[in-house]
Amino acid sequence: MADRLGEFLAAHDWEILQIVKGWQVERDPVATDVVRLTLPARDGERYLVRFVCDLYPERPPSVSFVNSDGSAGDRRAWPRGNATFHQVVKLPSESFLCTDLTREGLNHHPDWVGRSTAWDGTTHTLMHLFNYIHDDLLNSPDYQGRAS
Repeated sequence: MADRLGEFLAAHDWEILQIVKGWQVERDPVATDVVRLTLPARDGERYLVRFVCDLYPERPPSVSFVNSDGSAGDRRAWPRGNATFHQVVKLPSESFLCTDLTREGLNHHPDWVGRSTAWDGTTHTLMHLFNYIHDDLLNSPDYQGRAS
C-alpha cells in the first residue's frame, strides 16, 4: 500500500518553508498517520496544530490546535478572534476547526460534503490546510491572539 502521506511530505522542501513561512513540520515516528505543524501567527505567537491523517488523502484529516503534551482541550493552545474567526475556530470544549476541509467540519455539517470547496482527496492536500490555517486564520485581521 502506498504511503501517500509520506509522498506528500517528501514532495516539499520543509527547510525552505521554515525559512519563508516559519513552519516546522514533523511526522510522528510512532503514530505515523499524525503530522504536527508549528507555525506563527501575525503577532509572533507560535501554535502547534495536529493533523490525524488516517486514510489520507481520501478522507479529510482531523485537525486541532494542541499544547506540547498533545492536548486539544487546553484553551491556551488555541487562537482567539472576533465572531467571524469563531465561526471556524471552535475553542475547547468543542476543540475543532469548522471548515469543509476537516473531518470535524464535515461531520458537524454533513450537508457540506457536496460543496465544491469540500475536501476532495484528488485535489486537496495537507498544504491547503496548512495555508488556510496560516494565511486565513492566524494572519487574518479576525485573529486576536492566544486564548486564555
